[in-house]
Amino acid sequence: MSVLELRGGSKTYGQVPAPVCARAGVDLAVGAGEMVAVIGPSGSGKSTLLTIAGSLEDPTSGEVLVCGMALAGMSRGRKARLRRRVIGYVFQDFNLLPGLTAVENAALPLELDGVPVPRARAAGLAALATLGVADRAGRFPDQLSGETR
Repeated sequence: MSVLELRGGSKTYGQVPAPVCARAGVDLAVGAGEMVAVIGPSGSGKSTLLTIAGSLEDPTSGEVLVCGMALAGMSRGRKARLRRRVIGYVFQDFNLLPGLTAVENAALPLELDGVPVPRARAAGLAALATLGVADRAGRFPDQLSGETR
């Protein structure tokens, strides 16, 4: 079984007379453990494809399935739980909450899923350690890159 399937996925922005087709008729199946690269020139629809596959945006037409579950008609809350538990999305832009430290940002998805705070923080710290940035766990996002003042 595929962990991700797109069947005829298309996305159109805008309306007549000037609609923009960002992605048309994409068919994709990704199996467990499989690694896939999405490449193409700027404006070719890579980000649109990933936001649709990651349940952040709905396709204009076609179907998206994650672990056999169709995303169409799924509530926003259920999609958010699916992203926290199954999808794992790394954003292109900086999306840390400015009022939380690095470890608090790393632990937040687990806390939202009901993991007790001490256990979530320990897991967040372990993730930061794996990335080699555990020494910055107590820093806020504006203190994480470049020189601190």
